Amino acid sequence: MKIAKLASIALLCAAVAAGISPVVSAQPQGDYGPPLETVKTFDTFKLVGIGVSHEGRIFASAPAAESGDRLVEVNAQTGTVTPYPDQAWNTSGTDTEHEWAIPQAMWVDKADHLWVLDSGRAVLTAASPGAKPKLVEFDLSSNKAIRSYGFDGTVAPSDSLNDVRIDLVHGYAYLSNVGNRGSLVALNLKTGRSRQVLVGDRSTFADPQQHLMIGGQPAQTNDGKQVAIHADGIALSPDAKWIYYRPLTDHNYWRVPTSALIDVRLTPVQMSRKVQYLGSAELTGGLIMDQHGTLYGGDLEHSTIVALDIDPATHKVKSRLFVRAPGRLSWADGFAISQGYLYIADSHLWEVTFKNHLPRSGPLTIFRAKLPG
Repeated sequence: MKIAKLASIALLCAAVAAGISPVVSAQPQGDYGPPLETVKTFDTFKLVGIGVSHEGRIFASAPAAESGDRLVEVNAQTGTVTPYPDQAWNTSGTDTEHEWAIPQAMWVDKADHLWVLDSGRAVLTAASPGAKPKLVEFDLSSNKAIRSYGFDGTVAPSDSLNDVRIDLVHGYAYLSNVGNRGSLVALNLKTGRSRQVLVGDRSTFADPQQHLMIGGQPAQTNDGKQVAIHADGIALSPDAKWIYYRPLTDHNYWRVPTSALIDVRLTPVQMSRKVQYLGSAELTGGLIMDQHGTLYGGDLEHSTIVALDIDPATHKVKSRLFVRAPGRLSWADGFAISQGYLYIADSHLWEVTFKNHLPRSGPLTIFRAKLPG
């Protein structure tokens, strides 16, 4: 029996033991929830990542851009787009340390600093020539880079760092890795040292029995393979005690204590035992947690946004519809929260990435919706 098949069987057995099962729900109809406000539309800018400062400054990234700007600031009043932090960072050349290759995701921390994750390799594609993953911190008062972190010796070319959260309580960054076998990465912001954890764990490796579906068929890469995207969405709890995460192509939700992620003494087995399974819910792209401990994510199978609460008694997720806007929302991908609004990057990945793609339904759009309370 081939190793890959053995691994799939082992993963399936572990899933059954944990009580994991996919969620199947009916396609909803009609508008629901707070209205989606259009902030900015794009035609050729391949929007994926978004970051919003405490004062409402908006940043957007196009990691798959073949030419032109890859990271921009959007003026919320005029819609004007300018390269960020300047044109030099958006110019393809030989200085990959001070240029954007694949700016995948952004995060604004509690100190109002902007962090940009340049993966160097987008999911489902090869690495950019000469590019290495980096995490860059910017002071928004001066728009100057404070520090850039590399990951040499931590990630391989087959890895693909996807999203990031900054923990100023413990002085760490936590990143998800969709590539290779899936993992999380913990980066010490003081020393610059990083390590991969939960590599190929059942919580970071997408369940091979579940698939991202397009038109009733599993999503396919351009070479016709079924898409398997591992640890993707990631969120940090308001008290910085938990990291929530999930693979993109299954329905499972997980969390692990940040105290475990930063404990270098834990063996892989001990680390895996710290992980909590939170149950099965909608297949979401991107995750974010608000100050009340509610998770938000884009339900990719129904083109909606859902809110997920953690039951304090069972520690399982319970989902509810937050926003539905048929014909407007396609693939809610990147998220940010600022001034009481949830900002959404609608990347239309259904329609621009996969071999069995859908027809392009509209412009790539930054939306926002008012959060409760």
